[in-house]
Amino acid sequence: MSMIKARSTLGLSAFALSLFAACAATGPGPVGEDDGGTSGPGSSSSSGGSSSSGVGSSSSGPSSSSSGSSSSSGTKGPSDGGSSQTDATTSSDATMSADAGKGTGTSTGGADATVDARVTEAGSAARDAAGDARPDGGTSTTTGSKDGCSSGPISTFAGALATGITFTDTSGMPVNAHGGGIIEEAGVFYLHGEFFLSTTTNNDFNGFSMYSSTDLATWKNEGIILPQQPSGELGPVRKGERPHIIKCPSTGEFVLYAHAASEDYQTDKEVVYATSPTVNGQYAFQGSLTNSSGLIAAHSDMSAYADSTGAYVLTESGDVYTLASDCHSWLTDQTFDAVNGDSGGSESPTVFKAGSTYYWIGSYKTGWRANNNFYSTAPAVTGPWTYQGFVAPVTDPTNNISDQRTWLTQSTWVVPITGCGGTTYMYWGDHWYGNQDTTAPGVHNYLATYVFQPLIFTGTKIGLPTYFASWNLDVGEGTWSQ
Repeated sequence: MSMIKARSTLGLSAFALSLFAACAATGPGPVGEDDGGTSGPGSSSSSGGSSSSGVGSSSSGPSSSSSGSSSSSGTKGPSDGGSSQTDATTSSDATMSADAGKGTGTSTGGADATVDARVTEAGSAARDAAGDARPDGGTSTTTGSKDGCSSGPISTFAGALATGITFTDTSGMPVNAHGGGIIEEAGVFYLHGEFFLSTTTNNDFNGFSMYSSTDLATWKNEGIILPQQPSGELGPVRKGERPHIIKCPSTGEFVLYAHAASEDYQTDKEVVYATSPTVNGQYAFQGSLTNSSGLIAAHSDMSAYADSTGAYVLTESGDVYTLASDCHSWLTDQTFDAVNGDSGGSESPTVFKAGSTYYWIGSYKTGWRANNNFYSTAPAVTGPWTYQGFVAPVTDPTNNISDQRTWLTQSTWVVPITGCGGTTYMYWGDHWYGNQDTTAPGVHNYLATYVFQPLIFTGTKIGLPTYFASWNLDVGEGTWSQ
């Protein structure tokens, strides 16, 4: 049986039994990518419904409307002049109401042979398991210009709630980069993340991988950009997670930040960094991120963000580290408890700006599991931050089998796609393998899939009120439709 068929069968059985095979509600399980903190209410999740793994593709023609989980249409971003059409019908909490559908946002706001063998090994194993049932992505061409606005490429993202999307790269191998980010440089999007082996289940650091795309659906394998080091923070038998790349505003150098830790995630944990003159080059490991006194940033999950105001590292504890002009050290550390909501921290944090508002999305501390992600807003990265509530609908926060758990994801990144017609802010959440098998969450992370969804804006509020099983992105226009 192919892996896709096996996973689809699990989804069907779970739905029929009304269990949805959720992440375990009791017991810590593998700690995975958190710092051992307590989880918030309703800290595990599950999927419902049935379907096979999805696919991202792109085309040159006008985007055709396809059936998703609900009917929908346009909504504006915070300050864009896009048009609004019919509302989507969906459940949402009291703090979130939004139109869904064709949306526009605002724009203001090379590996060595050993490493290559690792990439091929994991990709081949997953592909062999999937057989011919796994589609191979799509192709990309640019459409014509209309009224001075260049449309296309137009990408279609399709994946059932129960499975997420399995992307394959241009060589036919499954994309294997999770818990990271997407940086755009010269019209190319570079997805980077944790690379997981299929031959181990301990999630030790094996390298950070990268893929490139001009349409966010067709991905080229750029290889492992930072391999396991001979020793030290990212050496053997160590954890290395949450890689995020920024372009240093003052120097133009590309800097990758990540967190490194001991096997138990507690004995030793810190933010580390690596540098490269090119976005897709080999990153040279530089060691721990410290201040001028040598004090490390002792944290687990973290993210990084840069804009004209400076460069920052943000952590699961609500800390904001303002970086030095060369982005190689930190100057100040501020803590904002508000971003943690009612949880013990803000795991898998991601920060982005839309209009004049900054957004901080985080999740409960549940390890390799989906949960109810929440967000906060601020007028500046350095605060003050104000908690706003959940990102996706939550009918009952104590329901550990709900498929509303941020549509079975854990937040990873939000990437703005700015075109001549506006900006779409696309949420990337990791659909960790194990949502349908509570016995081993995080054990088979090389089989994790992707959830790409357009964020919906209502004023300065954001949300994912509806899960779109299929939707279209016009990269040239910066707009989306269902």
